[in-house]
Amino acid sequence: MKKILFYSLVIVSQLFAQSKFEINHDIIQSGNYFNSEINYFPSGDDFTVYYSYKIPYSQLYFEKIGDVFKAGFSVNIEISDSVSNIIKRAYDNRNISVNDFDQTVSSTTFLQGLISIKLKEGKYRLISIITDKFSKRESTLPPNNFVLSKKEKILFPIVLNQHTTFCDSIESYILSNNSSTIPFNKPYNYLAIPVTDSSVKSLTIKAKQNNTYVISNEVNNQALILSSSFILCDDNILIRKENLGIKYFLFKDFSSKLNEGLLTLEVVPNNDLNQKKDFNLQVIWIGKPVSLKDPEEAIKYLKIIEPETKVSKLLSGSDYEKSLNSYWKPLDPTPTTNYNELMNEFYKRVDYANREYKFIDGNGGAYSDRGKTYIKYGAPNKIERNASNDDKVIETWFYNNPKRTFVFVDNEGTGKYLLVADK
Repeated sequence: MKKILFYSLVIVSQLFAQSKFEINHDIIQSGNYFNSEINYFPSGDDFTVYYSYKIPYSQLYFEKIGDVFKAGFSVNIEISDSVSNIIKRAYDNRNISVNDFDQTVSSTTFLQGLISIKLKEGKYRLISIITDKFSKRESTLPPNNFVLSKKEKILFPIVLNQHTTFCDSIESYILSNNSSTIPFNKPYNYLAIPVTDSSVKSLTIKAKQNNTYVISNEVNNQALILSSSFILCDDNILIRKENLGIKYFLFKDFSSKLNEGLLTLEVVPNNDLNQKKDFNLQVIWIGKPVSLKDPEEAIKYLKIIEPETKVSKLLSGSDYEKSLNSYWKPLDPTPTTNYNELMNEFYKRVDYANREYKFIDGNGGAYSDRGKTYIKYGAPNKIERNASNDDKVIETWFYNNPKRTFVFVDNEGTGKYLLVADK
């Protein structure tokens, strides 16, 4: 039995959709987190409360058993009432088996789970305890308070993926499941606003960031009837289309108009301002490249692809973020959205080069010869490594399109590979 010792589970964020919450922005942005949210719907005299969670495989502890890598994970929740009596307990256990080691370190493959419970109207506190099966590590997340009230006719907005899927031949929408935040880097996601009042025929929304309306009076008078139940199907949390559900007003491509940061969403039913309801949300670039977090440093990395004079001009002003965006905006392959895919790809390559191509002394990285080549051309199609007659390591990178070959030599055995040939 071989243990894969990369367990670094960061349990930091349990954020609820339909209650007041605080968001650890940096943790969610990193993409390495245990993510959870609560959504609830009236169900007869009660409420059905859905606790959904999501964690990347890279944050689980895998053991190699035979030819298979296995991990296990459990989530236990406790619900207390307004006088601190525990009134409900529920749990979810999940086991995973994968054949490929690369899957065990993936930050884009997720384990998702769902727990549902029935509760009456009232004030509640939820505590969740998460346990890794093989490492036996256990963490208790901070308590969260929420209120269930039949007076609420407009429920907290739900972020959905833009593409639907099918489960048991029923078309369904996929819950984004990112702690009720709006992913900036998914500009075509939908915002779904559930409404329990059948008399509501239209919703008008306005969205404000930094005291400026980025969305003004967008009207939707075409509600969809979707289920008031969540289901887990093929490792996705789904809301199914069905005739006996409740109204959802879907605002498509909602994220495309937004910037990173806090967002106040104003929702007005039937054009009646007396019933206006405000929601506070966060727009977060999930998995944002580390090299983009400091705009001044991000501009300096452009020296890898631009002449010094151009970079110096970008650095001459005091608003580095504005200068950085002014450089990338004309290169944006999707100019109708605020998210720039090309900018993201460049700085993802910078991050990779900084991780993989550092010298023993800590220098190099993106500014090394291999780093600069990787940033300009991406990952090579093939790499060959061998030794010369004087025991120097030679690394050759082959690219198919365009057809290029780069030869690097480590003269000192310190990882400082120098480019000696470009064919």
